[in-house]
Amino acid sequence: MITIDIEDMAASLSAAENELNTLNHTIDEEKKYKAAFICEEILTNLARHADFEGRAPEVTLSYNFEAPDSLIMYFKDNSKFFNLLEFPDPTLSDDLDNIEAGGLGIFLTKQYARILQYKYEKSHNILKVVL
Repeated sequence: MITIDIEDMAASLSAAENELNTLNHTIDEEKKYKAAFICEEILTNLARHADFEGRAPEVTLSYNFEAPDSLIMYFKDNSKFFNLLEFPDPTLSDDLDNIEAGGLGIFLTKQYARILQYKYEKSHNILKVVL
């Protein structure tokens, strides 16, 4: 499990990538890319937008495998309830200049993941991402 410091996102993302690279399972480059993208998206959104309601932030990330080819990431934080599965997808158009900012990273996270599960338990958001 990796403890994430939302005040030092560069170090936290580096720790997440290092942990991913040292796992005892073979992970193809596409999964590594998707995992790195999702980590950056989820963690930077926590740093930018999460409301910890005056509490010291507690954010963790862990990796697991249920099968040799299924990388599972668990994100856990003590911020205010936020279910990203309920976050509306952006309106996409052929003209990239007219796409509104915001939400594209969450949309791509939803697209990249084979399975996304969310629960709020004991004042913690828990997001399970299966690649």
